[in-house]
Amino acid sequence: MSRVAALVLTAAICLMPAFARAQDAAKQVVGTWKLASWVFQIIGGESIEPYGPNPKGRIVLTPEGDWIVIITGANRKAGKTPEEKAALLDTMLAYTGKYTIKDDQITVRVEMSSNEVYVGPLQDQTRFFSVDRDKLTLRTPEITSAVKPGQRIVGVLVWERER
Repeated sequence: MSRVAALVLTAAICLMPAFARAQDAAKQVVGTWKLASWVFQIIGGESIEPYGPNPKGRIVLTPEGDWIVIITGANRKAGKTPEEKAALLDTMLAYTGKYTIKDDQITVRVEMSSNEVYVGPLQDQTRFFSVDRDKLTLRTPEITSAVKPGQRIVGVLVWERER
């Protein structure tokens, strides 16, 4: 019986640093962040700013694991006609879900989205992240772009802490 207890204690001691790092990372990302930039590199092509040089956006990450994000293009105008209103959807990205953190990866299980492409097969969105003081950087793995259909990209979003 004491060998089992020693094994359990040893495993707990070994796993505690990883658990503590995950908790520290979770504490670092919690808050409200304002979008500073969004750039993606088209694989085999150029870097572009999909919503222009000054996109607007907020991401809210709660201690309970809620992820809420909205990004809109720069200089959007109010839509008056059905066509203009429909065109606004091409310059907006919003989704929400629950996130989990493992090492330098944050994975969101998308529950609802402005683009149904993120619900279903693409429901789990994984990003690599780093926090440097009041700056959160999220980087996608190589993915098929929802903004530039049919093209493979790596996206980088830089957020500044608001609170």
